Amino acid sequence: MGILDDALLKFRDIVQKNGLLDKRIQIKMRPLKPYEAIGKPTRDDYPLLKGKEVLVEATFLEAKGQAFTDEPSDFEGFMCDVLKLPLKTNRNRAVVIASINAVLRYLNMTWGTVHCKDSEPEGCANEMMERFFRRWGENVTLGLVGLQPALASSAIKVFGKGNVKIADLDEDNIGKDFEGVKILDGKIYSNEIVANSFLALITGSSVVNGTIDELLNVSRMDNKNRIVIFYGTTIAGVASLMNLNRLCFRSH
Repeated sequence: MGILDDALLKFRDIVQKNGLLDKRIQIKMRPLKPYEAIGKPTRDDYPLLKGKEVLVEATFLEAKGQAFTDEPSDFEGFMCDVLKLPLKTNRNRAVVIASINAVLRYLNMTWGTVHCKDSEPEGCANEMMERFFRRWGENVTLGLVGLQPALASSAIKVFGKGNVKIADLDEDNIGKDFEGVKILDGKIYSNEIVANSFLALITGSSVVNGTIDELLNVSRMDNKNRIVIFYGTTIAGVASLMNLNRLCFRSH
């Protein structure tokens, strides 16, 4: 069983204890348009704006939860319908994860389940790197798994291009130069980057695309003191359920 399976067991227990499993309360989900998801940011190279990823949003009563995916879909159903979905596709995992985020947000058991907008992504990135610098100094080796341009740019400015490695799954990004750092193929190099970095900063969408378990396994091997932090709204609920480190300074 993987971490999402374990999180779902805990989630089901929470839902049952709160009397929500059998209630006829609908979860509604739809893909967001780029301007709905991220507004008008100062950069134009975010995956959302390039159409490479879509943010789906689930609503449970008045609470909202989101998830990044490359297989967006509409969904409307009850809690029991969500929990019956097989976790074999990115589409289904996105539905389940966005629903977990919305329900746990409704129960005040997680935070930051709605994506930041406009200038907030850069503000988040700058604050994150400033905190890392204050805590660990300038000689941090940082591995970024999943290209988030604002995070990558801020990391390079703070720690230097020689201390930053980037891996991404988008074939249009692989091999390109990002401010002096070559973007590596995530299918080949993500594990290596996590293994060889003091700090691995991993996209929360890894829980949707199915790569999270292997990345966590690599981070825990040979008892080295690697630090693993997930970023973003997608992993909000799973991180809360499974006690994973997560940063997301401008989410709502």
